[in-house]
Amino acid sequence: MITIGLALPHYDGFFPTPEVTKAHRTRKALAYAQRAEQSGLHQVWVSDHLWLDVAPQDRRHSPDCWTLLAAIAATTSRIRLGSLVTPAPLREPELLVHQIATVADLAGERLAIGLGAGWNPAEFTAAGRPFPAAADRLASVERTAALIRTELGPTSPPVWVGGKRSGILGVAARVADGWNLAWNPTPADYRRCLARLNAAQPSQRTSAPILRSVGLTTVIGTDEADLYQRWTKLRRWVPGGHLDGLPFDTWRSRGLIGTPDEVHNRLTAWENLGVDHVVCALGMPFGLFDDEQIDLLTAAARRAGASTTAKPLTQEGTT
Repeated sequence: MITIGLALPHYDGFFPTPEVTKAHRTRKALAYAQRAEQSGLHQVWVSDHLWLDVAPQDRRHSPDCWTLLAAIAATTSRIRLGSLVTPAPLREPELLVHQIATVADLAGERLAIGLGAGWNPAEFTAAGRPFPAAADRLASVERTAALIRTELGPTSPPVWVGGKRSGILGVAARVADGWNLAWNPTPADYRRCLARLNAAQPSQRTSAPILRSVGLTTVIGTDEADLYQRWTKLRRWVPGGHLDGLPFDTWRSRGLIGTPDEVHNRLTAWENLGVDHVVCALGMPFGLFDDEQIDLLTAAARRAGASTTAKPLTQEGTT
């Protein structure tokens, strides 16, 4: 059964009220994690960046990923949580594993660890870290995954790897418990990447099959007129004017955008492709433009037969 996660809003101004920033932003992110649990969503995901540049001279900062995950773990009891994704080379491996172990103490089996290779040289510079060549960054993902399992032992949280390029797909094939493809892949994109992932899996791999997830922009309207009204609201809200000039029909063809019937059909189609988990970005990745979207998403997930019970996302739990 497919499960539904939320790309938790946690950047400055990525909330229904754009003025939410700094300490207020961090407290609101925590409140939305608790609301997601109360709504019955399966998981919340936190991105791991110092900032996002949404437009020239418009930098939006974020609370620290692993500190926020610790707070979520301590103030919830059922919902799963994880990073999507932590750039492995951006943090000292031993320190990162120490942070992960602390969150695991609080979250238990609810924690998942998403790892990636990193992509933003400016962020590495700001953190006082070198930005290695691609091959070295990929190797860092493998070393970090191995260290997590060595240090945390048999109860180590599942390691997810995010990405779509051949190099990171090869890493996922060798070391991942789960793989994430974001944002807004088409079914054809997904099939191409999955074929590369499967081709890269070593013949001697003995662990469980790799779980699969996709990250999808999600906007739900109660009917056609309501969806168009929400589109109009979203265009005004999205920072940087990134939806300006985009036709409505082009926008609504993405991800999980549509009426409840359309969202139901798309979720069913993704499940038929073998997707185990969908990470929903309500308007934009790690943003939330409309509080009602959480309730509409929960209703749509239940209608599609998706699991909204927060159980550990293991291979046994998704069959």
